[in-house]
Amino acid sequence: MKKFLLWSMTLLFLFMGIKGHAYGFGLVNQKGTRPNAGKYSPIITNNGGVYLGPDSKELYLTFDCGYENGYTQMILDSLRKTDTKAVFFITGHYLNSATDLVLQMIEDGHIIGNHTYSHKDFTKSTNEEILKDIQKLETAFQEKTGKSMSKYVRPPRGEFDERSLKLLKDNGYSSVFWSLAYVDWHKDKFNGNQYSYNQVMKRMHNGAIILMHTVSKDNAVDLEDIILKLKNDGYVFKSIDNVI
Repeated sequence: MKKFLLWSMTLLFLFMGIKGHAYGFGLVNQKGTRPNAGKYSPIITNNGGVYLGPDSKELYLTFDCGYENGYTQMILDSLRKTDTKAVFFITGHYLNSATDLVLQMIEDGHIIGNHTYSHKDFTKSTNEEILKDIQKLETAFQEKTGKSMSKYVRPPRGEFDERSLKLLKDNGYSSVFWSLAYVDWHKDKFNGNQYSYNQVMKRMHNGAIILMHTVSKDNAVDLEDIILKLKNDGYVFKSIDNVI
């Protein structure tokens, strides 16, 4: 679930080489600043992927679900109360251990994205292994829910290379990254004092694809306030379908 978030004083995306031409997707930006992936943007966009929406007051809410930590129900309740839709990128572990929550996501009209069955690094996997891991989750999802999974894929830990993104595109998948994220994956750490609220607000920008983790109590507690504040500021939450 962990993402490489690289903190620096510059306003740009940083991509750390893992090996060869492999990259870890990370983000730094301040309030009102639309990040730019620079020379790496074509690698993502030319291969059918996205990390940022249009320069308008539209937002796209996404959650990564590696395992259940007791807070997803609070998140779903806040989304329902505020009439807001999101994308939930699930793993095989999450599907098998929290099937009831996945079924509720579907019933509430949310999109279920593919975070792969085993959460393995794409850059260290063969093409066959990548597709097998994605399709294994699709099959399990179909068996448990009777529904077809979306073709939206979030690479585990944000690790990618041009080969893996092209593989996704050539097989009908779209890679979905993000333009707004912060440290929120520590399952036993509760920061309180509107931590998540403040982290989101200071990074907000037009067209933001927001990444949150469902293991975070901070996110569960602050989500309703975050959504209501952004809607009050004129932002509209839209489906990722509008960006792909």
